[in-house]
Amino acid sequence: MKKTLLIFITLFAFIEAFSQSLDIEKQRVDSLLKSGTLNVSQTLQLRNNWLAFTANYKYPELPLNITTGETDFTDIMDLNNFNKQIIFQRCLEWSAINYFNILYKDLESGKIIATGLMNLTHSAEYASGFGKKESPTHTSVTYTMILTIKDNKIKFNISNIEYTFSNYSESLDEMTLSFDSLFPIVLKDKMQWKRYITVLNETRDKVFIKLKTSMSDYVKTYENDNKF
Repeated sequence: MKKTLLIFITLFAFIEAFSQSLDIEKQRVDSLLKSGTLNVSQTLQLRNNWLAFTANYKYPELPLNITTGETDFTDIMDLNNFNKQIIFQRCLEWSAINYFNILYKDLESGKIIATGLMNLTHSAEYASGFGKKESPTHTSVTYTMILTIKDNKIKFNISNIEYTFSNYSESLDEMTLSFDSLFPIVLKDKMQWKRYITVLNETRDKVFIKLKTSMSDYVKTYENDNKF
């Protein structure tokens, strides 16, 4: 019994040190043991499976709100030498070029609210005969983009992220899930771990980082765009 507890404590400490972003996963597994939902042996097995999985697939480093401790896709971009009106107009142009649906726009408040749609390419596991296989898959994601604009600055925010997964399981061809419902990943069906963790990494890279960089670059080309 002492040996089993020692192994458990060692694994617990390793997961804690592995990555701060894994805390929520570790805590939920730990809560199953404390509540009696899983015994020590079952908890160790789940932890071993999770450790093996995260050794091969990087857990998404998602931006966190320090105050709430929740994921927050918000960033403030500095755009020196560009006034509010120019930034506002360039953001509207960029939104049109990238097929956003503008829901609200107001120069005085410096606010633009729009919805977007994107297809993400990532990995997923599927049942195959008596085993399973991994293959690339495509998932559509919808989201809301909120821009707050001042002289020389844009606050960029992505929220209301929702995924439509195709070929979700043997019994479900399609499943629509919100961003928050994917967590904690470790407590989901093990067959979905790869799908969720890779789509979350793609969300961070393409729906957040790539979009805000693209928008910032478009605003910055204002002067070159008007030299002809």
